[in-house]
Amino acid sequence: MELKSFYNLYENNWFSNLILLLIATAIAVLLLCVLPFVDKKICKHFGLNLQGGLDEKAAASRYALVRKIILYIIFLLYLIALFYLVLFARKENENYLIRNSGIRLFIMSWQGVKLPQMEFIEFYLNLVLFIPMGYLLPYIFKLFRAHALRRPFIASFLISVFIENLQLMTKRGTYDTSDIIANTLGALLGSYLYLQIAYMLTNPRWRKDYKNYKTWKHLAKKGILYPFVKGFRLSRVNLVSRSEEDVWEFYTKLLGMQPKRFIVPPESNDSYFLFSTGKTQIAIHCLNTDTIIPPQSITITFENIETLKNHLQKHNIPVSDYELDVYSNQKMFTITGPDNVSITFLEI
Repeated sequence: MELKSFYNLYENNWFSNLILLLIATAIAVLLLCVLPFVDKKICKHFGLNLQGGLDEKAAASRYALVRKIILYIIFLLYLIALFYLVLFARKENENYLIRNSGIRLFIMSWQGVKLPQMEFIEFYLNLVLFIPMGYLLPYIFKLFRAHALRRPFIASFLISVFIENLQLMTKRGTYDTSDIIANTLGALLGSYLYLQIAYMLTNPRWRKDYKNYKTWKHLAKKGILYPFVKGFRLSRVNLVSRSEEDVWEFYTKLLGMQPKRFIVPPESNDSYFLFSTGKTQIAIHCLNTDTIIPPQSITITFENIETLKNHLQKHNIPVSDYELDVYSNQKMFTITGPDNVSITFLEI
């Protein structure tokens, strides 16, 4: 993604080159450092919880939508500026070049080969151009926030390859593998800055949690099942009920859960239900007798519990007020099932 056409006038002027580098760096720093502080201050004023939990003010949900639209506009403006600089700001070049300098740029420099100043300016500008990409993707989109280093890294690499191929087809600029390397490294740096700046502002406990994770990892290596822990998945929750009729009415007819199995052992008063809820199953042992059942609870995660809560209320199912989950700092609400089973829906 060569920017040569953007600074051809300055290639023999060290002062202009310096100004260009300072401007590019200042824009990146301004976006990365000022945006989260201003965003946090505005959200605090309107009572928005950036961590996704309970908002401090009832009308905050309206401002949350406005904030999301503004962030989308910022990202769109960045994309427009990016494509303009690397594609539309130049004319078609009949002497189009395909270069494969890649890491040889660094190897030659390490070996003492004197390279043109423009090579390093170009590499630096390509790196700076993609710092906002790696920063804004996890800042704005939950999909990238879940894996704030890996997913922006992959997406930025693919976008860089896409742009280089556009340049190849339109014969604008120069197709160079070193540009892809610079873009990808810039995005990786942007994601790292997101974790160190923006994520720390909204999750001040992150450093402490990470320290606890490192401590656990050091101690857990001595555990018997440590090599297998990452492969574990919670697949089934077990409940006990007094009546199979109540279970059928509530879980199947009212909530619409799919019964995968219904088993009645011979010469037994008991019965067993197995319900499917996404990747997790709920197994219910029905005693079919009037007995005391101890308190039971299950927690189900859902992406948009606001919609879920409104849907339950629309069908006259009593729901609790929103509460804050102490572990994830996300909002949740509860409904009550047969035998006073507490069913909590937690936002993810």
